[in-house]
Amino acid sequence: MISPLFTTIVAVAAFIFIFMKITSEKSEDGVKTFHERERRADSTLKQPLDDLDFIHFPLEDIPAPEPAVNEKCAAIIEELKDLSGRKIVNLTGITNTDLKLTYGAPNLPILTEYDQNYTTLCRDLYELGNEYMNTGHEDEAIATFNVAVNIGTDISATYTTLAEMYAERGLYVEIQRLINCAGNIRSLTRNSTINKLQKILDDHTSAVIKLSGDEEPSSGSDPGNILPADILDILETVPYKSSDQK
Repeated sequence: MISPLFTTIVAVAAFIFIFMKITSEKSEDGVKTFHERERRADSTLKQPLDDLDFIHFPLEDIPAPEPAVNEKCAAIIEELKDLSGRKIVNLTGITNTDLKLTYGAPNLPILTEYDQNYTTLCRDLYELGNEYMNTGHEDEAIATFNVAVNIGTDISATYTTLAEMYAERGLYVEIQRLINCAGNIRSLTRNSTINKLQKILDDHTSAVIKLSGDEEPSSGSDPGNILPADILDILETVPYKSSDQK
């Protein structure tokens, strides 16, 4: 007589075998599909690049004090001037295979260059804004960071640093704007950036605000909802659109 234990072991072994076989077949199908797409991509002829979303950043919106704040700022500004004359495209999140299938394999090198220009632009704007902030030029830092936000940078620190500066000035509606803008990030940093911005907003708007002297919140009020009415009204305006989006 076959024992129940033996039957169970055989059944489990059979299940594992079938599962591994199915998984292996799916993996093989995935590899075949990938290689087939690569083969088609590599044989795709050169296509026009007219529909690319070229980025034209306003160089005049980037603060450039005379004389320069320091040598580092001067060097970055010169590099930004050079970038303004190049073609820049944000291709974040698009694979090389998809690029070749859409625009042809011969265009991949030039597309890579356009995308690298975008990466350099985002990095330069962050470094310049950070340098302005560290040297006490906060208005210049805010203006520089906002240029980066407007071109869709995916550098999380650009958004969070700007949000902290807005929080210090009580400009909570601007933090909400940054949250909305971060929703358009096309890289894996999107969700983490939004979460960080939301935390900054929550931390600053949920704190107890003393309006004057020893004033205390009125009895019966909700301690989690003690913001001045005008701030609450602003924060309820979602989604927020900046002046350049209207």
